[in-house]
Amino acid sequence: MKNRIQELEKIESKNAQLQKRIDDLEQIDLSEMAVLTQKMNSVDGIVNDLATQTKDVGRKLEQIAASKVEGLDPQTRKYLQDIQTQLTSDTLTLQHDDTRGYDSSIRFKDKDGALGGSIKRVVKGDITGLSIATKNKSGSLVDRVKFYDDKDVYIHGQCFIRGTDTSIFDEIARQLTPRFLGLLQGRTMVRSANLRVRASIGDIISGSDIEYWAYPSENSSGYISVSATQEHTMAVSAENARKRWRIMGKTDSYYITLYWLQEVINFDD
Repeated sequence: MKNRIQELEKIESKNAQLQKRIDDLEQIDLSEMAVLTQKMNSVDGIVNDLATQTKDVGRKLEQIAASKVEGLDPQTRKYLQDIQTQLTSDTLTLQHDDTRGYDSSIRFKDKDGALGGSIKRVVKGDITGLSIATKNKSGSLVDRVKFYDDKDVYIHGQCFIRGTDTSIFDEIARQLTPRFLGLLQGRTMVRSANLRVRASIGDIISGSDIEYWAYPSENSSGYISVSATQEHTMAVSAENARKRWRIMGKTDSYYITLYWLQEVINFDD
């Protein structure tokens, strides 16, 4: 009988331990469920926030779409109208604004998309103007031509025309005259020469037809002769041999014929 009682007590103890384990498992499941529920609530909150933000974005999109239909605010509408007017007109107007801290400019890109040139507003003391700039060999923009309000014109940094001059064309002529005179110096004179060919007055010959430069000279008998003339001769330079010459006159004698030549400067003659 005593043994039976002890066995029953053991069984009861095991049942108590089993019940405790079941209770522990139930508590673990409940705690995990609580954590899962909390996380689900967080997810629900995020979803709700996202839905709210999506509604806000949709509302803003609707407002933008409505603004296209109903029109923008007056200032923005005026800016857009000004831009549209300039893009559809024959002229583009840029207004300078000192508050921006830089000058108005139009910039041009080359085929590679790099900056290739510009037209910009420039200042010379109290005088304003426009500058046309292009790219140099190193790739930097360089001012090539500048037009100022006082009518001065600068080319490559040098004043080419001064607006204070009475006539711009007089100034151009004044600056070019020395250049032209230098090009003509010694080229309009008439020179005497012995030719390898026979020619008439008015003919144009090549410099290669000139045998030598010679001036008529008399011998002791008073005749223009070859021997007397050859004492005053000059060889034809390679430069003169490449030029063209017009026969302006000739000196005929019994012994020699000399031609008077003038350089042909206008190659259209």
